[in-house]
Amino acid sequence: MHRVLILSLIVLSLLVPASSALYIKEPDFYTGIASAGVKDVTNGLYGDVIFATDYGISVYTEDGTWYSLNPRHPGETAYGWLTPLDAMVSAIALDAEGCLWIGYPKGLQFGDEAGYQVIDDPVLLKNRNINSITRWGDEMWVATGRAGLLRYHDGNWTWYKPFGPEGLECYTVLSMAVDAASDALVIGSEKDGIQVLKNNSGVISFESVTYRGEPLRGISEVRVNPFGGVYLFNRTTVLQRTPDGEVVPVLDSGSLSAFPVYINDIAATPDGMLLVASTNGIYGWDGTNVTLHITSGDGIRSNAVKKLFIDAAERCWFVVPGNVGYIPLPAGLASLDLSAVSTQTTPEVPVTTALPETPQETPAPEVTPGVTPGESQGALERVWASLGGRLGSVIGR
Repeated sequence: MHRVLILSLIVLSLLVPASSALYIKEPDFYTGIASAGVKDVTNGLYGDVIFATDYGISVYTEDGTWYSLNPRHPGETAYGWLTPLDAMVSAIALDAEGCLWIGYPKGLQFGDEAGYQVIDDPVLLKNRNINSITRWGDEMWVATGRAGLLRYHDGNWTWYKPFGPEGLECYTVLSMAVDAASDALVIGSEKDGIQVLKNNSGVISFESVTYRGEPLRGISEVRVNPFGGVYLFNRTTVLQRTPDGEVVPVLDSGSLSAFPVYINDIAATPDGMLLVASTNGIYGWDGTNVTLHITSGDGIRSNAVKKLFIDAAERCWFVVPGNVGYIPLPAGLASLDLSAVSTQTTPEVPVTTALPETPQETPAPEVTPGVTPGESQGALERVWASLGGRLGSVIGR
């Protein structure tokens, strides 16, 4: 009887299309993402997702196709004809008018009704190396090299120099995030902690973010919390600055695993889960516990997950060495729908987060299905869960 049931389930699994298919595309600049060296990502206006990479700009369109551009391959986009300044693209964002802003190591480019304007004048930019671009209301804020911040508003540029009268107490801004709940710009610096600008009208005054009564140091990355506030993190710690300005702990790397792991990126889902890209896969944190752990054994090709991004369609994009893919968030692990896109083997430029006091990294071992009884059991449980779901869907028809 048991053998008959097992054979029936196997037959059904072959007849019913799998809902958890791994999609792999051949490396091709013309039909895939240009490179896995992803520096920045943003949602487009038309259901698309726009990637800044070390080999140009790549766009994943609403219908699931790709196109890419770099100086040797300019072209028409949904945002106008574009000839990128450089193959290395360091930052990307859309302004309030839906025009594309693009940062490079040697300048800035942005679209308007006349086409794409190029700004590479060191007198204006102060430093042509663009670290980050963020929209705050109808303004664009640009972090340039070791030269502080620039603000663009109504056609006018304002420079906030390091340690100037406005109180920007850092040279290099690495990341920025807008807290919509408190209408504040939160800034992560390379070596000088976190600062916040609470008001962009009237007198501009930056303030240092404190934690437990002391200026917050050793953290340089910030990400938006869609429920209000901004996450602050480094390789071992995640904190949150709440809309009322309080800084509270969220997790540390020891909360994720007994094995030493380090945090590379984070992204908050619309349902409140915090996804953590680490040296040992992707963890899902519900505020108290790890409720999800995705590794190379689940199809993402590597445990070294460098970057995460939640797009407007609620897909979680991930970047691993040599691949970029996504996981649809509504799916659970038992029906995990992974889509991985192989990329060109162009030389990958390492992402330099330059987080201070970074511990020596010890990569977690790659997960190989079937190596240990525990892993085999977990894989078997996922197979049974998947087969059970398919059997239920067939019976219900």
